[in-house]
Amino acid sequence: MTKKVAFYTLGCKANQYDTEIMKDALRGKQDYRVVAFSENPDVAFINTCSVTGGADRKSRKYIRRAVRKGALVLVTGCYTTLDSDEIADISGVDVIFPNSQKYGVAEIMSRAESGFRGKVKDTEGPNWDLDQRVISRDSNHTRAFLKIQDGCSNACTFCKVHYLRGPTRSKSRPRVIEEASKLGDNGFREIVLTGINLAEYGEETGGLAELIRGLSRVEKISRIRLSSINPDGITGDLLEAFKDSEKTCPYFHVPLQSGSDNILNAMNRGYSREYYLRKIDSIRSYLPESTIGTDLMVGFPGEKERDYLRTKETVREVGLINGHVFRYSPRPVTPASDFEDKVDSSVKKRRAKELRSLVSSISLDRKRKFKGNSLDMIIEEPSNKVDGWRGHSKNYLDIHFRQEGQIGELEPGETVKVNVTKAKEDFCLAESLKSARGCQKVSKVVEAGKEKSRE
Repeated sequence: MTKKVAFYTLGCKANQYDTEIMKDALRGKQDYRVVAFSENPDVAFINTCSVTGGADRKSRKYIRRAVRKGALVLVTGCYTTLDSDEIADISGVDVIFPNSQKYGVAEIMSRAESGFRGKVKDTEGPNWDLDQRVISRDSNHTRAFLKIQDGCSNACTFCKVHYLRGPTRSKSRPRVIEEASKLGDNGFREIVLTGINLAEYGEETGGLAELIRGLSRVEKISRIRLSSINPDGITGDLLEAFKDSEKTCPYFHVPLQSGSDNILNAMNRGYSREYYLRKIDSIRSYLPESTIGTDLMVGFPGEKERDYLRTKETVREVGLINGHVFRYSPRPVTPASDFEDKVDSSVKKRRAKELRSLVSSISLDRKRKFKGNSLDMIIEEPSNKVDGWRGHSKNYLDIHFRQEGQIGELEPGETVKVNVTKAKEDFCLAESLKSARGCQKVSKVVEAGKEKSRE
């Protein structure tokens, strides 16, 4: 009898890519059918995150939800690396396996069905070599996430990731280009290059700039987008590569964390406020149409009001299109968890609320500058704002447009030219001008969200 297998993925785009690798491994087995997490599966994989305390709690929530479904429960991801005992204490968990064993998921599945229960040993398995596996589809998106790098050599004092993901390593340029070509053949027009620290990609082989140049020659790929990249990854060579290609997306998500040099030093971020601002200026010098996103943290130990105000000042100077604001939470094993001069939780809450409000205000002002502009967007899914469709422009505007009377004529994956009519805090409204009707549909690969692992 064919068994229904579901995946629930928490955390970053790299984790989402890892789930696609695991799905591909099981799709080749006749006895398994990948289904949505909501379909009461026979087997449930929970791909966890542990970047924050909230991520740990959410991981436990979905592990317990899988147990209640009566499924065979297998847990992997970053939460398993340092906290597998906490997972093992959850009644009903059958198998726990680390990030280093994700590429061996078919063998782990076979062992579980043969009666194995417990923890799979954490070794530097095949997952450490990124060239070993590629994907040809992304079952949850019309934009394909393509992981080109994993691990991190930085040691930010608040972050567990370099413990959880191992040493920095890169997928070879020929292998990335091969993978992008396969995605293009399957109808994906936009690829999002992901990793734990993209700034460290392929430093010995020309880095991101040479990769961008190679990917720009992949005929069926029309958009190349970067996920988050640290400031040191913004080089003149990279920006030249972006400027020279019509396929690159001029949106840069560059984490700032704090606008105070005192706090940046305590975080061991390796850059100053002025260095960060120079990188943003370089982006806009090479690519004036670019938009900027960032990550911000409030309440780091020792953060005074003047440090927080410096962050607000920096945010205004950058002019963000979006920003993610986090309250600092101590993570075990990190140096900052032992720092003194903790910030009171009520102060952290107040600062986060104020900073989110400021980011929203600045973002709205930036979006309003696009009113009346004609932009290309790739349709991703039906809109939950209007009777029509949703997608993103190249510079990462979240666009919703009405397609009254013609909703059935368009499909996810199509490129549509739209005119921006109104900007709101978290999205833009637009009118459809025309559709590139001749393009191959990515919806042949994405089946209306049947395999969605995120709810």
